[in-house]
Amino acid sequence: MNDTPEPQLKPLTHGNDGGRHQQAHERGSVVPKLVMASAIVMACMGGAYWHSASSGSAPGPQPSRSAAPVEAAEPQIRADAMHLGAQFALISTGQAPAALARSGFDSQQKAEILAAVKNRRMRLVRMPIAQIAGIPGQTVAITSGGITQKLMLKPELQAVVLPIYLAGEVTITPKTPPPAGGLQTGILTALGAQVLPTLARLDQQIVLDVIVQ
Repeated sequence: MNDTPEPQLKPLTHGNDGGRHQQAHERGSVVPKLVMASAIVMACMGGAYWHSASSGSAPGPQPSRSAAPVEAAEPQIRADAMHLGAQFALISTGQAPAALARSGFDSQQKAEILAAVKNRRMRLVRMPIAQIAGIPGQTVAITSGGITQKLMLKPELQAVVLPIYLAGEVTITPKTPPPAGGLQTGILTALGAQVLPTLARLDQQIVLDVIVQ
């Protein structure tokens, strides 16, 4: 396992006193930073990153206690949801137990997900995500495979283990009111860094149409 730490995505602003002009100026530098982080990962680790991204000691995101069973249907997709494609590397069946052990799923959810992975009804992927704009410490709900995980965002990448059905959709919804100027996140995909649309209201939703590589 490669112990090289995950790259960090720098936040555009800390607090709400930077002013809109500063945010606009800094936002222009977000994409180069994300691309640079992606290039470092891919060049230095040659794909091994996807197997070790969650090997740190920090706990994984905590699934919602009202999370649906593994067999539950996907959540209702809003008509005005912002759709975009995302490609993530597959966590192999052999690596699934270790990946789930480091996740925030409870023991029953882990057992159900692992059984579904072994029966090829579900696949596991890892999605590194970080907050890159907005007041730090915002919380989002990430739903996939009928299970909702609540994650407090950080400027650093956090690897979220996602159960995906064959037709995978991952929804990202704000749980705390987005600050003035909106909440923006970035993810690291199998193809590189990707900036997600800005969330400005609690009733907005991002939908990732996932392809597993």
